Amino acid sequence: MMMAETKQHSEPRGRAGEKPEPTRMCAGCGKRVPSKELVRVVLGEDEAGNAGDEGSTLAVDLADSRFGRGAHVHPSADCVTKAFKGGFARIFKAKVKGSPESLGAQLVAAADRRIEGLLAGARRAKHAVSGVDIVGEALRDGSAKLLIVACDAAAAARVSEVQEAVGRGMAIAWSKKESLGALFGRDEVAVCAVLHHGVASAIASAFRMSRPFASHIAAPDGANGARSEAWWSPEVR
Repeated sequence: MMMAETKQHSEPRGRAGEKPEPTRMCAGCGKRVPSKELVRVVLGEDEAGNAGDEGSTLAVDLADSRFGRGAHVHPSADCVTKAFKGGFARIFKAKVKGSPESLGAQLVAAADRRIEGLLAGARRAKHAVSGVDIVGEALRDGSAKLLIVACDAAAAARVSEVQEAVGRGMAIAWSKKESLGALFGRDEVAVCAVLHHGVASAIASAFRMSRPFASHIAAPDGANGARSEAWWSPEVR
């Protein structure tokens, strides 16, 4: 007897014994890709279900809380622009107000809050260390999973271990020395290392999602402390 044709899986297969990787459709380009490559947005809580004639605003859900109906979009100006032209409205079945610029600014702010929270939690759990010497040791013994370098820490750029980490795609530039210091209970921190793989991946993902919408790209010693092109690697893990 011929066996019935098996149903095709809608999700990509993983390796033997692994769950398939979840996919979602981008509201802008319409492509279906792994959900980790997309930003999730939801209707603003204060206006969801009560949009009125002007429509509802959107809220970025970087933590993927699954709260409410969500839409997904590539973190690119092109896809976000296309999504505002109709993709978001179709998914939410409601008018959506806002602009690519406002959503991009919200994404940058949400990413900064998420990175700050993840890094503070990692420090409390002893999964993050700070200081050039200690970070250097973590790099040499392989315990460092991600480096975070303050954007105004120009001197740290000349440290050989840091330069090597940048070249290996495991470093990002974020915040300022004073702000990083506050997370570690110090006046200033130029560089810190995350030792937990999961936390490092979450921080790198939040940074990568928001980077296309950062309003300024400055040198490491720039006055505004924005993300720095000099520290960025597209292969950051």
